[in-house]
Amino acid sequence: MPLRKPAGFTLVEMIVIVAILAILATMAAPSFNSFFDQYRVKRAAETVSAFLVNTKSEAIKRNKRVSAVVKGSGTSWCIGMIEMVDDDTTCDCSTAGSCQIDGANRVVDGASYKGVKLNTGLDGHLFEFNPLRGTLPPGSNGTIGLVSE
Repeated sequence: MPLRKPAGFTLVEMIVIVAILAILATMAAPSFNSFFDQYRVKRAAETVSAFLVNTKSEAIKRNKRVSAVVKGSGTSWCIGMIEMVDDDTTCDCSTAGSCQIDGANRVVDGASYKGVKLNTGLDGHLFEFNPLRGTLPPGSNGTIGLVSE
């Protein structure tokens, strides 16, 4: 009866394979960081965009002026929604309960998006939507830029 050759891997072969996998994983790790940074920025941008569309919809639905107010810059930022009662109406989204519509807090908080920075120059900027067609009046438009830290 002929001797059978043992099946499987030897311990040395397994150690070599694990070492090669460890080297490949170490080389791939930096690209994963970049992927997660881009994902966080994309998620924040989509949330802010949806928030502005929601603000526009609220203005049309209520037939009243509704504004999105930007506060802060860098990694400490937020955007709040408020119904405009008069020209001096504003909200401070960094203060709890300041930006409410129908008793519900309407805020996008930058703290939810770790490492995502808001471009400077928009602190206190108002995106005021007109109830007729949901348009922005002259001077109310602007660009919100989000980047990875």
